[in-house]
Amino acid sequence: MKHQQILDHLAARGHVQALDEELSRWVRRQMSLRQATGDRVIPPVLARWRCLLDDDEARPVTKNVVWVALATTLHKYGFQDPAVTAEAVAAVDALNDAVALSDAFARQADKIKEFLASPPLPLTRKPSDPRPLTFLRPGDVLSVELHGRFHAAYVRKLNGLNETAVIEFYAGTFGRLPTTDELTDREAARPAAGARFAVTGLTYLPDPANQIRALAAAHPTGPTGGDPVPGQGLYAVTDLFSLQRDLENLFG
Repeated sequence: MKHQQILDHLAARGHVQALDEELSRWVRRQMSLRQATGDRVIPPVLARWRCLLDDDEARPVTKNVVWVALATTLHKYGFQDPAVTAEAVAAVDALNDAVALSDAFARQADKIKEFLASPPLPLTRKPSDPRPLTFLRPGDVLSVELHGRFHAAYVRKLNGLNETAVIEFYAGTFGRLPTTDELTDREAARPAAGARFAVTGLTYLPDPANQIRALAAAHPTGPTGGDPVPGQGLYAVTDLFSLQRDLENLFG
């Protein structure tokens, strides 16, 4: 049994591709910092993907497929979480009970569960670094969910050839998706460009993890009062998982 064999059975190319790109980039970064331990790598991944896995409106089949894909991709990059593995093993049975995937998946169910429960092999070299790419556009208004709170952001510009989006957060957080009316004339979360981030990995919209959601496109204005001043940086450089820590620092 190999990781790719399991992932190919899932018939969920978008979710699998997103997970693989994100884990490859994230694990590579942590290995570069000599911090590639489970307690550093896994929590931000779970915080992001739980936006889909805990969503009552998401299809059960989709959530079960993602549980298996998540456990498989973590295992591929040398990590394992007992709770994730248990959810994935249960998801394999649920997918088979629903006859959601192929006969080949059903026939190999026991091997898949045994493989996911086996200890993963630690990586001996850094994973590849996926080319940064974003499908966002200047003027897009987004919501970024974290731990049940929603943070609105405005796409200020793109760097490179559609490589990274520079976003700026509006002040305040919401207990549900905000509306554009609520964001009209709203100030930036912090002045002097302190709420602006160039985010690597902010690629897809719709977001496979359901963490990033579109609120509007081609919106004429963003947050007010956040323009940089002489002596201040234009924005902070971050990545999709580090952005969660940035949000905690920004909003407390």
